[in-house]
Amino acid sequence: MEKDMTKIEKLVVWFTENRNMLFLSVCMAIHVIYLCIFYALAVWPLVLLNIFSSIFYFTYLFLKKDTSESSMAATYFEILLFSVLSEFALGPEYGFVLYIVGMTAAVFYLVPSYGNKRFQYQIIGIITALILESIIMIGHVRFPEIQEPVAPYQPIFYLVNLAIMAGIVLAATFFYSKETEKVWDTLRYNMNHDVLTGLYNRRFFEQQISQISENKRKPYVISMVDIDFFKKVNDTYGHEAGDIVLAKVSACLMNLAGKENLAVRWGGEEFILYFPKKTPEEVYDMMEGLRKQIEQMAIQADQKTIRVTITSGIGIGLAESNYEKVINSADEKLYLGKQRGRNQVVI
Repeated sequence: MEKDMTKIEKLVVWFTENRNMLFLSVCMAIHVIYLCIFYALAVWPLVLLNIFSSIFYFTYLFLKKDTSESSMAATYFEILLFSVLSEFALGPEYGFVLYIVGMTAAVFYLVPSYGNKRFQYQIIGIITALILESIIMIGHVRFPEIQEPVAPYQPIFYLVNLAIMAGIVLAATFFYSKETEKVWDTLRYNMNHDVLTGLYNRRFFEQQISQISENKRKPYVISMVDIDFFKKVNDTYGHEAGDIVLAKVSACLMNLAGKENLAVRWGGEEFILYFPKKTPEEVYDMMEGLRKQIEQMAIQADQKTIRVTITSGIGIGLAESNYEKVINSADEKLYLGKQRGRNQVVI
C-alpha cells in the first residue's frame, strides 16, 4: 500500500511539474479531433478555425518549445477567441461558451506568478461570456449553413464540451490543492526546523516540552552538546566548511535521536538531545557512543579533511522539574566538561 502511495505521489509531482506541457498537448489534441469531425461534416469555417488553433499549439509545443506561464496566458486568450467564434457559428446549444467559463477558474492555477493579472483575465473571460451570450440570444444570431450539418449531433457536442471542461477544471483544482498542501507542509517544516541542519529548532522544542501536561510528565533526560573549538574551524577553513561540519554533526545527532527522542539545534554550535523515556545511564552510554563516532569522523570540505570533537553535559529531569532548570543543569555539566579538557560526556 505504501509503495502504491509513493507511485501516486510521484505521478502527482510529475503531472504538477509538467502541467503546462500537458495542458497544451490536451488542447492541441482537442482541436485536432474537432478538425477531423468538422472536416467529416464539411463545416469548412470551423475546419479552418481548428487548423489555426492546432497550428497555435503545435508552434508552442514543437517549434518554440515554450511551456512557460506566458504561453499559458496566450493559450487562455486563444481559448476565449476559439470559444467566441465557435459559439457564434453554432449557437449556445453546443456548449462552447463552457470553455470560457471553465478557463476563468483554470487560469488561476495555470499562471500562478501573474498575480493580479489572473483576476483581470477572469474578469475579461466573464465579461466576454456575458456579452457573447447576450448578442447571440437577444440578437438571434444564426448561421443555418453552418449549423445544419451539425444539428443532429448537438446533444453530443454539448455533453462532450461539458465533460472536457469539467475534467480540466477538476484537474486544475486537484493539482492546485496538492501544490497548496506542499507549500503549507514546507512552511510548517521551516517553522519547526533549522534550515541548515534539518534538526528541530529551539521554538519547536520549547513549545513541545511546555505543552506536556503535569499529569503526563515522567522523568526525562536532556543532553546539551557543543562542538569543541568550532570558532577555530570557521576561522581556519571558512564559514562554508563550518556549515558542512554543522550538517555532518547534526546528521549524527538526528540518527541517534531516532523517532522517540528530539534532536534540536539550540543555537550556533550548541545542540540539545531530549530523551523522554531513557534513564541517565542509558543516555550516558548513547552519548559516549556519539562522542566516539564524531571523534573518529573525517569531514571533507573544499578538498580538506576536518576533524572535530564534542563535549556533552547531561541534565536529569523529574516529572515535576522545570525544563529550563534541567537545561541549565546540562549546560553547567557541559561547561565543566570544557574546563576538564573537552571531548567528554559529563553526567
